[in-house]
Amino acid sequence: MPMTEMLTPGLPAGITLPEPLTRAWAWMEARGFGFTNEHGYFLTPYPGDRQLGVVFTPAESLTGWFEPGEPGHDDLVPLGQIAGDGSLCALWNDSGTVRFVALGSDGAAFLLADSAVDFLRLIAIGYDEIPYPEYLAEPPEDEDTVEAHAPFRTWVEAEFGVEVPGRWRTAAPDPFDAWIEDSGA
Repeated sequence: MPMTEMLTPGLPAGITLPEPLTRAWAWMEARGFGFTNEHGYFLTPYPGDRQLGVVFTPAESLTGWFEPGEPGHDDLVPLGQIAGDGSLCALWNDSGTVRFVALGSDGAAFLLADSAVDFLRLIAIGYDEIPYPEYLAEPPEDEDTVEAHAPFRTWVEAEFGVEVPGRWRTAAPDPFDAWIEDSGA
């Protein structure tokens, strides 16, 4: 079953998956980049089972950040891991605007991208992990990871008519960090 079909039934009311993201997942699945093991279904923008960047999965939860029924829980949809330490990326419903955010395993919370296309551009750069916003200020260090993302990078640029930069920029002040602080998470 495709990632989109697995994630859609559990979406909070009023949240839909952005079409560029579902197109990217379909591209990954068409290339065989998805796999299932005893822990569930996983999808990557690169071949192989080695973690070389984001790993999408419908099995992530907001446990430790927000519990079901708490304010803020229904404004976030976990999408997968962005670091080997369990840091997550999530879709954030920011008063009707869909953004993409990080929830770090150590409590760091930060905005990744303001749109689905920008989120895909960020992923296509080829960072091996994004546990802190400071990692985005520099180009990726792991050449294998950058190379593994090359086909995805080419697809993102051609599919959306955008350029994938050599490094990412962070928001200052960070609206997601402020939202987390206000929510008490």
